[in-house]
Amino acid sequence: MSTAIASKIGGNKLSALLLGALDDLRHPPKGQIPFLDGLRTIAVMLVVNDHCSGQFWLYHGPNWFSQSLLRTAGWTGVDLFFVLSGFFIGGQLWREVGKTHKVDVGRFVLRRGFRIWPLYFFVFLVVEAASFAMGHPRADRGYGWSDLVFLTNYSNHGIVEGSWSLCTEEQFYVLFPLCLFLFAARVQRIASFRRWLWILLAFFPVIRALVYVASLGHFFVHSPVVFHHFYFHSITHCDGLITGLIISNLAAEAKTRGGVSIFHKIAPGWTLAIGLAVGGGLYAIQREVFEFSSLAVVFAAVAWFGIRTNSGIFNSRIFYWISRLSYGMYLNNEYLCPWMARSVMPRFTFLAHLPALANMVDLLLLTSLSIALSLATFCLIEYPFLEMRKRVLGH
Repeated sequence: MSTAIASKIGGNKLSALLLGALDDLRHPPKGQIPFLDGLRTIAVMLVVNDHCSGQFWLYHGPNWFSQSLLRTAGWTGVDLFFVLSGFFIGGQLWREVGKTHKVDVGRFVLRRGFRIWPLYFFVFLVVEAASFAMGHPRADRGYGWSDLVFLTNYSNHGIVEGSWSLCTEEQFYVLFPLCLFLFAARVQRIASFRRWLWILLAFFPVIRALVYVASLGHFFVHSPVVFHHFYFHSITHCDGLITGLIISNLAAEAKTRGGVSIFHKIAPGWTLAIGLAVGGGLYAIQREVFEFSSLAVVFAAVAWFGIRTNSGIFNSRIFYWISRLSYGMYLNNEYLCPWMARSVMPRFTFLAHLPALANMVDLLLLTSLSIALSLATFCLIEYPFLEMRKRVLGH
């Protein structure tokens, strides 16, 4: 076969791949909930804003934008991601349990693997190679092993930026299906699982309270150091995943015969108000111990409100696009920040007297670059493996 013909065939395959990926982005799947796309867009924007803050706000100095809620609450984007992950993954598993009274754990983990692993390990390889090439200490110290086994939330934080939260979710993707596998055959209704989810949700602040008192000797003393230790460990920071499971269980129950709980009988607006009140109350009691619980309840209440009302506030297709690319954005934005700080921000010295505007320009540029890079990795890495998943596992 001549080089020209081979090149043409390769080009056609690449074109078909790119067109298929773009077509996938243009057409949301049946049953897609636009409100949740909007929440995922908000989540990734919070994360991007939080990650860039150390570079941008320090560079331009404090201002009203750098001190706004978008900046100070940026770290909560991960908790919103947890709620959404719990909802989407829970929905898949509740449907399976409801139909078959069992769970195929291997198939489920493999399905998630096709979605998560290709881009994650690609980033790992790129960062590892770059670290060795630049002589970075973390490459010599073997930090990468915890990335490979998804334990960076417990050991050395790895070399993939932000991997701690992905490890928390990966642990969840294994442990929760295993629990369902053990008990699904003994439970007649999926709603019966909910009482255990509520108990588990109460368990995490108890653990945090015990650690807090053991560390400081008092429940009501505030300590950012102890809170920092809570932040990365799944055993002390996965409340959002549990509330996501709860609302997905409620949604699945509504689709079964006679499966309407008290939460369906309360008006969505009241459910939202109750969630906000409970979340605010928990935060007021002791913020370090209950902050994750508070966020989980509030974000779950907002998501439940959107699901119940079918709100059209996020119907614009742009929210679906960013939602679809959010995984890539989560992985790439922290690597773009230092480059922008060195190469891009110095070009905006004429905005030195308008620091808030400079911050907004920086954030807009970073977001645009992150989206562009995520689009490329979606087309070339994520989409091909999603197509492979269809061939291997079906829909």
